[in-house]
Amino acid sequence: MSFTYTVTAADWGRVAPELVLAVMALITMLADLILPQGEHAQKAHLKEDARSLSFFYLLLPVLCLVGLVGAIIATIVLFQVGDHLNAFNNMIGSDQGSLYADLIILSAAILGILLSPSYLKRLEIPHQGEYYALFLLGTIGMMLLASATSFLTVFLGLEMLSLALYILCGYVSRRTSSQESGMKYFLLSSFASAFLLYGIALIYGATGNTTFVGILKFLTAHHPQHTPLLLLLGMGLLTVGFSFKISAVPFQAWTPDVYEGAPTPVTAFMSVGTKTAALVAFARVFVVVLQPVHADWLPVVWAITILTIVGGNVMALVQSNVKRLLAYSSIAHAGYLMIGIVAGGISGLSAILFYLLCYTFMNIGAFGVLSLLESTEHAGSNISDLRGLWYRRPIVAGLLAFFLLALAGFPPMAGFAGKYYIFLAGLQGGHPELLIIGVLASILGMYYYLKVIAAMFMDRPEAVAEVAPAVAANADRPSGRLERPARGGVAAAVAVKTEAATSSATKVSRKLEQELFPYAGWTSWLAVGLAALGTLLMGTALPFWLVDLAIQAAKAMM
Repeated sequence: MSFTYTVTAADWGRVAPELVLAVMALITMLADLILPQGEHAQKAHLKEDARSLSFFYLLLPVLCLVGLVGAIIATIVLFQVGDHLNAFNNMIGSDQGSLYADLIILSAAILGILLSPSYLKRLEIPHQGEYYALFLLGTIGMMLLASATSFLTVFLGLEMLSLALYILCGYVSRRTSSQESGMKYFLLSSFASAFLLYGIALIYGATGNTTFVGILKFLTAHHPQHTPLLLLLGMGLLTVGFSFKISAVPFQAWTPDVYEGAPTPVTAFMSVGTKTAALVAFARVFVVVLQPVHADWLPVVWAITILTIVGGNVMALVQSNVKRLLAYSSIAHAGYLMIGIVAGGISGLSAILFYLLCYTFMNIGAFGVLSLLESTEHAGSNISDLRGLWYRRPIVAGLLAFFLLALAGFPPMAGFAGKYYIFLAGLQGGHPELLIIGVLASILGMYYYLKVIAAMFMDRPEAVAEVAPAVAANADRPSGRLERPARGGVAAAVAVKTEAATSSATKVSRKLEQELFPYAGWTSWLAVGLAALGTLLMGTALPFWLVDLAIQAAKAMM
């Protein structure tokens, strides 16, 4: 048996966005060679040469942004005038569903790149070429995974994005938490990839195909009364592999540790990009390709959906670190998104695509604010660090509250619109129980979002200032022991200590921002501003138009 396939110009045109990013990743690595490195970079830093600093801290992100904007333009052109056919012998799709997912991933990448310069400058990492190159390569992997129409491309995209994120999570080598994050993500993600690969092998053994078109034709033509054991095992392993990637319960253990330890811009990007790519691939495989045997996989996915919705919200209730809280929040949102897979059909797929677009701006905006607050020593992520933030930095506190309320689902922000359409899809798909569980869990989830907001707005710094003289008097005692304070003075003393530490961290943060602003600090504010604008528009002016586009994209996927 012989096989012959000739690559045409049309094939390359259908993957134009990925090609643009690949070329720009190479240019970024070449540009890094001309930047000051080693002793030259250190001398430039010591001399505080503004031109040199701005040059080698902003050139690479600017190149990345040019590539990402070019990829977005190519995606829009393909969406409007492309032939929407599969490329490279049914390996990669250029249908509107794939292109819609590409737009989400590219939007997340742009916001992540904008958050990066000030973060890297704050850590005094002058040599950044590999960081931005890996960022672009990870984006390509996500786009390949979301556009895959063959299990071979699924695995290729999955490994490409994972290899890039392994290094990015542990990029701050001198920080133990970052090294731990990279190692945990490497070990557990590799474990998930093994499950996925074995599942792909069993699916191939059962159907004799790796392309989605071939598998769907086989299942439609040869669907027996009883599904073969090989196919059942393959679907089970695929479910485990995809559930790991989207952080579904009970496969979510890696998520909070990795999100907390990774650099905040990387956390913001991977929390949206990886989830988008894996969920679109998950939905395409199960809702479209395995539709003829949906009765076999539906109960398992239904149970995982409920566990993820409830488990993510319950585990977030007891978190004191905001990054871990947002990690468990992302687990809960993965559960909401899985409602679309259970519901199936055009309504389920379109709701997933629209929800992911809403989630992009909300979640990256929240992590972006945390990136603004973080100091060199990784402070600013605990709820205790945020107490009284409204009285110290009202704009930052207001932005964080805005994004948290959006994630909770308050109108008129994007979270309300996204949840409305995903719950509506569940109801239309014949699963009212998921609607009820989702609404109740959303109400429960409001508590931990409002807990952070209450710490920022309701804990006044001035409230503990009255006991400062008493604390100072006790501190002057030779014994070093505190006298018994009146009316809860112990709590007040602890509060004064916490407030002093917070005030000190705030001064350091402000000093760092003043140093950064002429070079790279404005990019972080731009990212947060764009995220806030997107969050507001996605909940008010754009939902109806974007939902129609999502329905059009879902029809193309079916």
